[in-house]
Amino acid sequence: MNNIDAVQLRKLDLNSLVALHALLSTRSVSQSAERLCLGQPAVSHILKRLRALTGDELLCRHGRRMELTPLAEALLPPLEAWLEQGQRLLRPQVFDPAALRAEYRLAMPDLLEAALLPALIVALQGQAPGLSLQVVAMPAGEVEDALERRRIDGAIGYFPHASARLGRQALFVSRFVCFYHAAQIRMPQTLRAEDLARPPHIHTSYAGDSASLVDDYLSGQGLKRRVIASTASLLAIPAVLAQLPAVAVLPDLIAGVLRRGDNGLAAQRLADAELQIGIEHLWHPRRNADPLQNFFNALVRDQSARLAERWQQSFGDIF
Repeated sequence: MNNIDAVQLRKLDLNSLVALHALLSTRSVSQSAERLCLGQPAVSHILKRLRALTGDELLCRHGRRMELTPLAEALLPPLEAWLEQGQRLLRPQVFDPAALRAEYRLAMPDLLEAALLPALIVALQGQAPGLSLQVVAMPAGEVEDALERRRIDGAIGYFPHASARLGRQALFVSRFVCFYHAAQIRMPQTLRAEDLARPPHIHTSYAGDSASLVDDYLSGQGLKRRVIASTASLLAIPAVLAQLPAVAVLPDLIAGVLRRGDNGLAAQRLADAELQIGIEHLWHPRRNADPLQNFFNALVRDQSARLAERWQQSFGDIF
């Protein structure tokens, strides 16, 4: 609870308080009018209303001068302090990332976390060491509600059904890649739909709607794949493929995660360039003008561009 009387305050406005400060500090209607860029009759009318509101003369004529009443003298110091505070409150704040002491809660699937998070944390430590990044796992279908309820501040991933009202920036487009172990299975150099449907598949459930894109693609060609196992994490895929003549069809952004070291894992892009997903960064529109959000947007955009460039350099043999 507070002691704010909304009905009483409605009788005032900021302009009246600014005019009152001018009147009390200059002790002159004409000088106040000049300071406020108003006509003298308008300032005289404001003074009349303020006198009625306070029940006090505020300014009394003494010879050729105007003097403050005791109430006016008592009002001037707190009025100056209040106006200065209000001016600071409404003044645009200088945003300094290095001075931040805040938290940003980001929803992101594990494959993107493995690929993007290390560079993102390094960049944050260099530019905003006081900003704590909290990454949470969340299905794409829950992201919009989580943003609305302030459970998260942003989300990175594939969001084909997200509302157009959300703030969003496209980060990169990821084409699909067929992963397999060269010691277990041979795949043609140019992968067509029929080549993809032939071997058994390992599916990872983190991919959400992107998995259905593969099934829809094959269905459009009159084909269907056979999924023999579904994993909750991409980390199990290299070990499974090393022991089975099977494939996993996943976005190429996984290449940098799954093909680390000499694990024998091979990857080929599909011949159909339409089989791809767009990775986006989403946030709630109430944060569109938030300096912290804009700083984080720029950071994610920059690190994503760097990541895409590294993919091209490191995996040019398949890309």
